[in-house]
Parts: sequence; C-alpha cells; structure tokens
Amino acid sequence: MANKEVVVQKYGGTSVATPERIGRVADYIAKVAEDKNIVVVISAMGEETDRLLRLAKEVYGGEPPKGELDKLLVTGEDQSAPLLTLAIMRRGRTATSLDSRAIGLVCDPKGRVKGVRDVSKIKMLLDQEQVVIITGYQGIVEETGEVSTLGRGGSEITTVALAAALGVGRCEVYSDVDGIYATDPRIVPAKRFDKISYEQLVPLAGAGGGKLMARSVKLAEKLGVEIKVLLSPSFGQTTGGTLVCSGSTLEKMEGLETQAGIAVRELRLIKVSNIPHEPGMANQIFEAISDIVIRDVVQPPPKDQAEISLLCLPEYSSIILSRLHGVKESGAAGEIKPSDPLIVAGLTLVDTLMEDESGYLARITRALARIKVNIEMLFSSGIAISVVVKEESYTKATQALAEEFGLLA
Repeated sequence: MANKEVVVQKYGGTSVATPERIGRVADYIAKVAEDKNIVVVISAMGEETDRLLRLAKEVYGGEPPKGELDKLLVTGEDQSAPLLTLAIMRRGRTATSLDSRAIGLVCDPKGRVKGVRDVSKIKMLLDQEQVVIITGYQGIVEETGEVSTLGRGGSEITTVALAAALGVGRCEVYSDVDGIYATDPRIVPAKRFDKISYEQLVPLAGAGGGKLMARSVKLAEKLGVEIKVLLSPSFGQTTGGTLVCSGSTLEKMEGLETQAGIAVRELRLIKVSNIPHEPGMANQIFEAISDIVIRDVVQPPPKDQAEISLLCLPEYSSIILSRLHGVKESGAAGEIKPSDPLIVAGLTLVDTLMEDESGYLARITRALARIKVNIEMLFSSGIAISVVVKEESYTKATQALAEEFGLLA
C-alpha cells in the first residue's frame, strides 16, 4: 500500500445495473489496479432499492417500520458488492468485498454518518494488492449495533467518509453523465463545469441538480475531500468530468463568468383547501407529515378558510395524501380536502452572484413569458430562485432559461 497511490471510487446503480455493465466496470478497475490501490464503494444494481421498497410496502400493506425496512434495503448492496468482486476476480485480480460492519462505519439512528472507525482491514487487503469493494448506503447505529440505511445519496456519503478515513484527499464518483452540467444535458445541450465549488454545488444539489446529493457535498467540504465526477466506463470514455473543490481552488473566482446552474426535477403539487382559519389547524396538517421532506410550502393570506399548497418528491405523494385524509376523517381539523397531486416540474436557478446583482426575477419571468409558459409557483431565497411549471412545459422552460442565462454548450 505504501508504494502505490490509493484511489477511492464509487459506482452508482446504473453503472452496475446489468451483468454486462458490471463487466465493463470490472474491466476498468482491473486496468487501474495494475499500478494503483483501489477501494470501490458500490450501490445496489439499477432500480433494486426501489423494487425492494415497493415489495416491502406491498407485503406490509403500508409504510413499513424503519428497522425491518433498513434490513431489507441494505441487501441490494450486499448483492452488488460480491457480484462486482467476482467479476474482478474473473479478470485475474484478487478482490474482497466488505460491509459497513467490517469497516466500522457508524451512524446515528437517523442514518447520519458519525465516522469510519476501523480501516485496518482495508489497509491489510491493500497491502496484499487486493481490490477492496465496500457496500455503500449502509451503516451501523453506534448506540444499538443495528444496521441502518444512510438515506438518499447514501453511497456518496460512504465514499466521502471512507476517503477521509483513509487520508485520501480526493474520491471519484462515476455516473451516467460525464461530470456536472449547468443543467441536465439530457434535456438541453448544456455547458459542463470543469470545476465547481462546494458553495455553488450545495444549493444546486439541494434543488435536485448536479448528480450529487447535497449531504455528500457538505460532508466533502467539511472533511476536505475533493470529488471528481466522471462518466462510468459502463457508458463510454470520460472526457474529463468535473472537480468539486473549495472556492479557493478556483483561481480568481469572482473574476470568472457566473457559475449559474439550473436544477430540474419532477414534483407533485398537493393543494389542501377549506381549512378552518383557526389556531392549530395548520399544525395538525404538518404534524401528520412531520417525518416527510416537503420541498416548499405556500399558504396565501386566508379569508374565511385557508389553503396550503405542498410540493413534494413523487415517492412521497401517496403517503402525504393518505395522512391528510386521515386528518380529515378524524374531524379534528374540519373540512380538509386534499386534491389529487398535480405532476409539475421545479426549475431552480442557482447563482452565487445573485445576492449582489439585481434583475434575476425579471429575466426569469421574461424568458418564460416569451415562450408563453405559465408559472404555477415561484420562490426566491438567497442565491436560488425556483419556478414551478406544469410537466408538459418543463423542456421548453429549461431551454428558455438556459438560453437567457448563457448555460448552453
């Protein structure tokens, strides 16, 4: 290990979704392992986590308890790690897979990582010139010893924490897109960032853009780990990717052109109407969904009755509707009538220069008015402005905003 550079890599679910893709990843790892020590963090294959979640809900008949659900969900990585290990062994390299317990990756009961306690086994295997495959997305609750999932972006969290524990200042994240783009390149031909700062990427990732989860970017900044986002060998040859680093790494940062970006994601809009305008009524609604991440909330000034609009990710809409109907049926909040969720798209423009420059709202609304796209909702906060449009309009809305702010390639 002492004589070779240590590389920490992460491959997402799409990279290992099929045996053929696993083989391409194994080919690449085996080649890199010729002159480097490699530690690989792996996600579950393709849509396996979603499949297991659907299965659990079907068997349980509702929202499964977290403890048993976590035990089920982590089996996705428990399968993909040995499969990749076997593929690497087939290519003549020695390899071993380890789970979170073997490396002492501990977390709190909510799945927030507290640290990697023991990398001695990893170092021993690297000294033997083995490729080490680590299951992502899972940790061990320090207080109880029970397994826990690490939440959305959990494998990225594993990768950053592991790189820091091994004293490696950079990790590589391989995905189905070659780096971080000013907006989704599958929608419009967007510019790719060669480098982007943690500061710029955190709000963009938080809004659903950038191919990394905001939690992993925040952790990387805290631990001083740079992230290189690259195209997975499952999909072709990388052309350089994007380096996520501190602002000080970007020379003359304030002298550069704006690093604006647009995040686009599908959302569900749920309107709750006919809420009695009385103290405590809104609280009963929010208490019922207090464990669910709500992206945005709008409550217009009430008259005789109030209305609340909730924006959520698609996977939470059925849960929210079920609970809101429960609040209504209890009679505790009077006539609450949750509407069916409307499929919409949230477009969030992020620009670190926004706090110091004016005119962003006018430019956004002008660009959308020009193509006759109606704005369903609009939010502005700090260095981000979000607009909500109907799903059928999101492609041309993204194109219009990308043109307005010079984000096209």
